[in-house]
Amino acid sequence: MTFHLRRHHLPWCAFFFAAALLPAQEVALTFDDLPRTGKLPPGTTRVDIIKHIVKILQDAHAPRVYGFVNGGKLASAPEELEALKAWTAAGFPLGSHGYSHFNLAETSVRRYTSDITANEPVLRSLVSDKTYWHWFRYPYLEEGDTLRKKEAVYAFLRKNHYRVAEVTLDFQDFLWNAPYARCLAQNDTVAIDWLKSNYLIAAEDRIEFGQQMSQTLYGRDIKHIMLLHVGGFETVMLPELLKLLKQKNFKLITLEDAASDPVYKVEPQWPTRHGGDFLSLTMRYRRLEIPWHRRLPKDQLRSLCR
Repeated sequence: MTFHLRRHHLPWCAFFFAAALLPAQEVALTFDDLPRTGKLPPGTTRVDIIKHIVKILQDAHAPRVYGFVNGGKLASAPEELEALKAWTAAGFPLGSHGYSHFNLAETSVRRYTSDITANEPVLRSLVSDKTYWHWFRYPYLEEGDTLRKKEAVYAFLRKNHYRVAEVTLDFQDFLWNAPYARCLAQNDTVAIDWLKSNYLIAAEDRIEFGQQMSQTLYGRDIKHIMLLHVGGFETVMLPELLKLLKQKNFKLITLEDAASDPVYKVEPQWPTRHGGDFLSLTMRYRRLEIPWHRRLPKDQLRSLCR
């Protein structure tokens, strides 16, 4: 028997009771660009930001949350090693995001794979179990602009026992960090309120976008992987994002659990020039219509509090 729930025909309590009976969806949170992302808000340090994010995740009882490291950032700021230590001290693992955050579409295979190898000493010094740090997240979500490059890097990763951390939910949260730092320095509370509301609008829109693509491609809710960043604004908005995920009936899981979904066992065999999340690229490859979704407010974010 099938029940058709029409939200406007039900009292609010009945709607939320019905939603609570639905099976929980699952998502693994992951954070890129450790130890730093974006401009620092006034009066904070990179260690402060990492510790704050870790505390929020611990309070939410989040299971092992991966942070993906660009070890080259330590060359100009060796003191930020303490930020990485704060992450691992919480029991959270680290993976590789490349030493230099190269874009594969603009880099040779040899240079790109050498850069992955160059990132290993930092990871090895912080995470003893290589089954944890042998996860790789492509910078810019760019897996190669030609099939030859794509296959060559995949072959390198397989040979060196790396697993790829795909992304299915991404609203480019890093875009909010610089305007937040500027607006906070100006004490512009109206602008900061706008940032907060539009962050959540973008997050909700891209979550629903991923859900729609999952249903179109696979006829079900897959185990999602969300991309976030360790910026200053995340210390403000991560609790609100976690509330939003809970309202949408999401359960937090580990990256390993999410990656066990069979959809990720199919290696994408199509080149890209500008990267993209796993679901969007799969939709384009299968020539399926991309669902409508809001444009991110990039122009407004760039101009705010200038």
